[in-house]
Amino acid sequence: MMETMLSKKGMDFNALEKEIFRIGCEFAAGLMSQVLEIMDEHLENERDKKQYRHRGKRWTSLKTLMGEVPYGRTVYETKLESGEAACVYLLDEVLRLDTYGKVTSNLAARIAECASVCSYRETAERVSSMTGQTISHGGAWNVIQDLGEKLSEVEEVEAQLAKADQGRGEVITPILFEEADGVWINMQRKDRPQKKRKCEMKMAAAYDGWEEKAKGRYALRNKVLVCGFESSKEFQRKKEGAISAVFDTDEITVRILNGDGGGWIKGGLVDADVHFQLDPFHKNREITRKVKDEKQKEAVRRLLSEKRIEDLLTYIKGIAELAEEPAEKQKLMELYGYFSSNKEGLIPYQERGLKLPTPPEGVEYRNLGTMEHHVCDGAAKRMKHQKASWSKSGAENMGRLLCKKVCGNLHDTITSLSRTVLPERYIETIEEVLSAAKAPKKDGRGYCYPIRGREPYTEAFMTNGRKAILSMLVDRSYSDLIYR
Repeated sequence: MMETMLSKKGMDFNALEKEIFRIGCEFAAGLMSQVLEIMDEHLENERDKKQYRHRGKRWTSLKTLMGEVPYGRTVYETKLESGEAACVYLLDEVLRLDTYGKVTSNLAARIAECASVCSYRETAERVSSMTGQTISHGGAWNVIQDLGEKLSEVEEVEAQLAKADQGRGEVITPILFEEADGVWINMQRKDRPQKKRKCEMKMAAAYDGWEEKAKGRYALRNKVLVCGFESSKEFQRKKEGAISAVFDTDEITVRILNGDGGGWIKGGLVDADVHFQLDPFHKNREITRKVKDEKQKEAVRRLLSEKRIEDLLTYIKGIAELAEEPAEKQKLMELYGYFSSNKEGLIPYQERGLKLPTPPEGVEYRNLGTMEHHVCDGAAKRMKHQKASWSKSGAENMGRLLCKKVCGNLHDTITSLSRTVLPERYIETIEEVLSAAKAPKKDGRGYCYPIRGREPYTEAFMTNGRKAILSMLVDRSYSDLIYR
């Protein structure tokens, strides 16, 4: 092994670093395998032998941050309440070992974090180089689909609870700010609309205010973000489910909805307490695109700032009728139609005389218009600007993970989907194994630390790295092995 790390001119540090990292991961994987098998033996001895009949061991493996962890667990035959015979693994049941295709949640979180910024092939290369686990781009894709489908199940449960007025949200706020927009992404042939290449993925955000994190720098508070290709009605249902999972909707008295005026966005205006506002970015962009003359642009913006909406519409229609070029006339009429159909949202919500609740201490109510940022980080950078095409299911699964990342809870969400909690009765046994694995030569004033546990890789398959470690242990006391 050392010959591969040393050259004639001296030590190749990069090779040394990689080799030691690999050996460390193999050692950690072997230790994990021992811990799992010790737990399985404990279950075998303590089981109800009348209820669970021993049927031998079966081998499996987990993909972890440290690499493949092979371990054997005992299979038992038992009877169900219906009287039918069934086989169970007590170890898997006790650990509640819910993985993503045998990938642990810690590794799945790393894969999701990488896949949120780069392609699946790059994700596989990064994860394989930065952990002890080698994974293919197909394996990374499978993990993302599994995670996305689990999140979809959660969304459906939340939507059903919201419809039944049983939302579990605990955040209390009298006002809720909502924003919505869409992003057009390339679709794979089977999911393309007729004679089109792109399809719009809907996105919506909700929050209860702004908090100042540093001087002049603000962040949205209690942010919720959802996306999908559903119909307007279905998307609204999903959005309400996500909101009710965070907020106590019974306490919300006012909602401010910001958007570009799309039909699916204004489909959420089903309550008198929801006030629509035309998004400032789209409002200014349309003026810039449709009005050619600079003086006319200035006049349109002035009438808008003075909140003279009827005069604004009359002015735009008048200059459209006076325009000589057909293309210019058409653009001005388009602007007139856009502003007319969204007339109720042209004035910002703060300037309408609405009776708004007083914000809590440390919270501010500021100008809306953050959705473009959410669209960029939540979908566009990963799904639109990397020359990729998507299936609807693949895009939705990736979009769900991106939404969690933008909200800052991607890792927590993934680990909560696969929560593995060790029962207390195993903690002492596991501590003994881990302590023995890293025991120092002496503790305190010359006290020799007792060595517990078994020899590493007992009853495990051998690799070159493990053989090298075992060769260092030949004819030596484990307490003599120290790290320098």
